[in-house]
Amino acid sequence: WCVLTCVVCAHLNPSYAAERSVTILTSSLQDERFGPANEAVDFWNEVLAGLGVATRLGQPVVQSETPRVVESYARLIAQRAGRLPVPARLEPEVPEALGAIDGDIILLLSEQDIMSFAWALPRLDPKRYLVVIRKVRGLDRNDPMVSRHVVAHELGHALGLYHNDAPHTLMCGPCQPLTAESEANGFLPLTNEERARLVELH
Repeated sequence: WCVLTCVVCAHLNPSYAAERSVTILTSSLQDERFGPANEAVDFWNEVLAGLGVATRLGQPVVQSETPRVVESYARLIAQRAGRLPVPARLEPEVPEALGAIDGDIILLLSEQDIMSFAWALPRLDPKRYLVVIRKVRGLDRNDPMVSRHVVAHELGHALGLYHNDAPHTLMCGPCQPLTAESEANGFLPLTNEERARLVELH
């Protein structure tokens, strides 16, 4: 799926409360990515609980109207992928409408065919993240398994994980999804190093 979606992740330097609130932005309450998004949240809470850390992702709150400026900002960040990171002073300003949305993690189910990514919103305190999931188009992307893993992968970045070079793991970059096998929980595994990093961070 990472080959299909392309992932942009930059400036990930998280600080955490015990619960990280999640707000889902969507233009349609019938969006097929809702189920996979909730499954990804549940997956991370199971992982975090299993590691014995306090951090959890909160039950997502859904906002059914996405300000156009938020989609525009998401596209701008996706287009700048090849030129990131940049000095903080040169990063695009976070739109007021986006900064006003409640949520430590704002999960945008985008209507655009852009790269999925996780982005630490600059100059906001406390640190907040925009996670963008691209529009589902084509039979290969209209697959709950693919969507579930894409959302979980990007949420992993918002929790402080980076790409690894193991192509059959959740945080792979690049990935080999056609030959990967999920664990019993329906998700690809984390590495031992990633589990240790989550304990260290949280």
